Amino acid sequence: MKLKHEYSIGYALLTTGVAIILVSVYLMYTVFTGASAPPGLFELSDLTVSIPLQEHESEVEIHSGEDMSRIMNMGSWYLLMLFIMMAGWRIASLGVHMVREIKVEVKST
Repeated sequence: MKLKHEYSIGYALLTTGVAIILVSVYLMYTVFTGASAPPGLFELSDLTVSIPLQEHESEVEIHSGEDMSRIMNMGSWYLLMLFIMMAGWRIASLGVHMVREIKVEVKST
């Protein structure tokens, strides 16, 4: 028989883990829908190529630095939120293990 405080700690861990998962999903949703911006970890410059012409040299932009920075920042935000979701899942599973009763049946032969 488990003690009452083990159940309360288990339910607290379960609630905390689920709350962490829901908050991280909400934060990912707001960033990927454009409602908020991810933290600016990367500031990349434009990717350009110089093309020599007969009279003068011309530069052609291949990728915008702003777009590459946004992709890198969103990717790093996704990885961070994925890590936080996995931590929330682990906390919730610890709570479930504390709440769940384990019944052992021994069959005699």
